[in-house]
Amino acid sequence: MTTQTKKRFDVLLPNEYMQGEEKKTNWTRVGAAFKTADGEGFNIELTPNLAVSGRLVIREYKPKTDTKTE
Repeated sequence: MTTQTKKRFDVLLPNEYMQGEEKKTNWTRVGAAFKTADGEGFNIELTPNLAVSGRLVIREYKPKTDTKTE
């Protein structure tokens, strides 16, 4: 029997703002999404007690790598 791990996708709320003349985006993670068993959709789990409105973005989760060098 093989063990499959569910691929996680982050659910993000983009907040666009101007810094001087440059347009920037701050990303806030508001939950996670996982593919449904049939692979045709997603189950989305949002952080409890969080008010969300506007656009949400779903991106594949990629752990941050430690870039520190000794």
